[in-house]
Amino acid sequence: MESDIYSIELLHQGKYESWEFKDESERDELFNKVKKRYAGKEIQDKNHADDRNIVQLSATSLHIKAGNDVSQTVPFEWYDYDVFGEMLSYINSQYTKQNKSIS
Repeated sequence: MESDIYSIELLHQGKYESWEFKDESERDELFNKVKKRYAGKEIQDKNHADDRNIVQLSATSLHIKAGNDVSQTVPFEWYDYDVFGEMLSYINSQYTKQNKSIS
C-alpha cells in the first residue's frame, strides 16, 4: 500500500504543532504564504544560531511505498523565537480558512 503525507510543522523549544493537507500544492500554498508574511525575520546565520531561540517552519512530504520504502523531503526555514505565537496564530487562521473553502 502506498500513501503520501503532506504537512506543515512549527517547532520551538519542545513545542510542536502540525497541520496536514490533502495534497502537496495545498500545503505549499500555505507554506509559501507564511514564508512571505515573515520574510526578513529569518535567522541569517544558521551556523551560530542558539537552538533555544529558533522557530522552525517546515513543509514535510512523506511518501510511503509498497514494501515500506519511505522517502521524505523537508524544506525548512528558521525564524527568531519572538515570532512563534504570532506565526502559530496566523497558520491556524489560514489553515481554517483554507479548509472551509475546500469543503
